[in-house]
Amino acid sequence: MTRITVCRDSLTQSNCYLIGEMGRAVVIDPNHFELVENALREQALTPELVMLSHEHCDHIQGLEELRNHWKVKVLCSRRCSQGIGDITQNMSRMMEVYLRYRTQQSVVYNPFICRPAELVYDAPYDLTWRGHRFLCTPLPGHSGGSSCILMDDTCLFTGDYLIPGEQVVTRLPGGSEQEYEETAKPWLSALKAGLTIYPGHNDSYALTGEVKERYGL
Repeated sequence: MTRITVCRDSLTQSNCYLIGEMGRAVVIDPNHFELVENALREQALTPELVMLSHEHCDHIQGLEELRNHWKVKVLCSRRCSQGIGDITQNMSRMMEVYLRYRTQQSVVYNPFICRPAELVYDAPYDLTWRGHRFLCTPLPGHSGGSSCILMDDTCLFTGDYLIPGEQVVTRLPGGSEQEYEETAKPWLSALKAGLTIYPGHNDSYALTGEVKERYGL
């Protein structure tokens, strides 16, 4: 039976998703290694594939440790693969200052980079994993390497798009209002109501026409 588990990092409030099937797992956005490792072990899951929604550090912090512990391949857009290897593009250079401002607490967050992905795409990428179909679509705007990941035409992992209560941010490194308006927004506007949205922050929810209107879609 397919199980989708969310691992939420208490510091960055980012979500990692584990999709478990027959003792194996796809990991989407490995945010914090210990959280991900504990969830995998509790469910007796072995990760086989990692998918990234975009290159920002709060969604990839646990990636290299995950790679060091399991033989996994990483799949993401080409621009995301390039971005995870740059402390400016992945935002790890500035994350400590941002977190101190947001939490009003002393926070230590060291800049880091990740190795390039083994599997990259420049156009929509279709694959099947243990009976599930995934369609990964590059949607620059929030960041240069942003993508949405559609599973079985029912579940959409959106990264930092369609976050409840938040509008799309395009002013961060690699972001582009023009690319969002020309590429990402039309794609998001075409989404059909009824999808379950799994955002990079906050809780999952059902996509409705009213929700789309809130985002100007």
